[in-house]
Amino acid sequence: MSTPPKPGKALSVKVDPQLYDDLATLMRTGMTLSDAVRQAAAIVASAYRNAWEDGRIPDGMSPQITHVMVRPYDGLRATGPTAGAPVTPAGGEPR
Repeated sequence: MSTPPKPGKALSVKVDPQLYDDLATLMRTGMTLSDAVRQAAAIVASAYRNAWEDGRIPDGMSPQITHVMVRPYDGLRATGPTAGAPVTPAGGEPR
């Protein structure tokens, strides 16, 4: 098992066509590339932590994320994931 880079260090990832499309979708909201990566990681990590803490999935196992809940648009621009809401990346499958 590898470890993530330490805070303050750069992240390097090869971009395949699916990641390109996913990032382009997130960036349509006006967020930066860094913000898109941070938000996507935060959403999926939150779903994983919740599954482990609730005991639905053994700790360290990848949960199968099957759906997402999104609040209806209320005229205000959302700035991040809704706390406590089940979330998943576009396409319905974790990447």
